[in-house]
Amino acid sequence: MKNAFSSMWRIGGIFLLILFLFPSLDAFSEDKPEERIRELEKRIQLLTEEIQKMKSEKPTEKQDKIEEIERRLEILAEEIQDIKSAAVVEEPTYERAFGLGPAASKVYRINRGLSIAGYGELAVSQFREDEDNIIDAQRLILYAGYKFSDRIIFNSEIEFEHGTTEENLDEREGSVSVEFASLDFLINDYFNLRGGLLLVPFGIINEVHEPTTFFGVLRPDVERFVIPTTWRESGAGIFGEVSDIIPGTLSYRAYVINSLDSRGFSASGNRDARPSGNRARFNDFAFVSRLEYDPFPGIKFGGSWFIGQTGQNERVNGRKIDGLFQMYEADMQLLWKGLEARALFVYSFLDDADLININNGLEGNESVGDEQFGWYVEAGYNLFSLVDWGEYLQYFAPFIRFEKFDTQKSVPAGFTRNPANDRQTLTVGFSYKPIPQVVIKADYQRRDNEADISSDQFNLGLGFVF
Repeated sequence: MKNAFSSMWRIGGIFLLILFLFPSLDAFSEDKPEERIRELEKRIQLLTEEIQKMKSEKPTEKQDKIEEIERRLEILAEEIQDIKSAAVVEEPTYERAFGLGPAASKVYRINRGLSIAGYGELAVSQFREDEDNIIDAQRLILYAGYKFSDRIIFNSEIEFEHGTTEENLDEREGSVSVEFASLDFLINDYFNLRGGLLLVPFGIINEVHEPTTFFGVLRPDVERFVIPTTWRESGAGIFGEVSDIIPGTLSYRAYVINSLDSRGFSASGNRDARPSGNRARFNDFAFVSRLEYDPFPGIKFGGSWFIGQTGQNERVNGRKIDGLFQMYEADMQLLWKGLEARALFVYSFLDDADLININNGLEGNESVGDEQFGWYVEAGYNLFSLVDWGEYLQYFAPFIRFEKFDTQKSVPAGFTRNPANDRQTLTVGFSYKPIPQVVIKADYQRRDNEADISSDQFNLGLGFVF
């Protein structure tokens, strides 16, 4: 409890520091070339009027001064032209496209050729007093896309995690991975084709996980342990949206992909069952799809489902493991004035859990869950929306999130549940954006489980997109 109060004091201190510094923080806001052009045009007008006045009086006596003013006019005109030329490079709009995050969607907004975008995350975490504090270069991401034509587009995400691929002194290492690499064949608004290494369209975070798009330094636990974000698999499918024949917008993505591998299932969740494009067994495939409906701006309803066998030709005593895995999810996102809220519920079913336990060498309360569930709700409010700051787009939103999940909601006969896997997490913190592309985050997390084991954690994060 002492550590919890200490963490809350830290969050409060950072909050007060930002409020104290805010009057000077508008210096970090984006420069407006239109303002500079207006200022220069006003100066040109004043100098032009001065020349005309001098010429009407005694032009010969003031010729030197007239020439000096004309030289200054040329300089001002050149500066205006330079600003206008630089403005040919469009400011990013950071609008989402085809289910992807804002930065990942950049290639769809260019006319032709190469597109480079990306994001990064740095996190500092303090745990109990008897544990080590950690600072981690969590992710540096590069999106490389190429628009061959208006119909054929390549897009990819290359991920550098934890600063290096080498093992540190605690025997923990980072990685370099291809998060996704796909070709889109755009046909019309309603029906398009996509193939390659794909982000699985499941839940809120898996496809849209850039640091400026979600609350908290860390992603929600439910979308890490039950939904194994970030989740990518190889396959192909269709996507599109309908907006002209119904109220609002209905979008969909539906893929056939390689399925999960039951050898990776464990009592703590599904993360290790993801082949992630690394020479994945393709003996079993899966169907996955997601629907999103925006009845009007500011509210989105979503739903996802995944179904596929996961045995991948594994056998126990001559009996083939089918391991049919089904997972269903529903969510809602709300953006109204300064209010942002999200809610998500997920439930999964796994057949042949007893055979998978035997194949994976799991006994007693180590069993995989033949049923899992999770849900969370969160809400935040941008306090700066209450005051008109003019052109400055700064953002400061305190938030709260509560999660409940159990990766062993049910286990097969002959095995027992581990109450430590019935968990809940409370997260309280804030996000501050001096500009829309940069975010500073701080939060306190309290984790509890049914085994009466609890932990407190303070997180401080820095993120950006471009």
